[in-house]
Amino acid sequence: MNPMWFRVFEAWAVTRLLQSPAFHRAVHGVHKRVMRLRHGTPMEELGGTNIDKPGPGLLEHFRKEIKDQLKDLPVVRRK
Repeated sequence: MNPMWFRVFEAWAVTRLLQSPAFHRAVHGVHKRVMRLRHGTPMEELGGTNIDKPGPGLLEHFRKEIKDQLKDLPVVRRK
């Protein structure tokens, strides 16, 4: 193949590749994964309420409080 035609084909192929949305999505995905590996999860994805892990809910607190109160009750013995 003539080197001139090879250069024309290469220029055409690069132009088509750079115009392709699939190529840009792939590059964006790779960039996102590399940045996550280097810097961790971005704060934008954590959001304002997802920074800390959620603690026990209301029912768990209620159950624990009832359990603690039952432990402190005096034992009544009948004869």
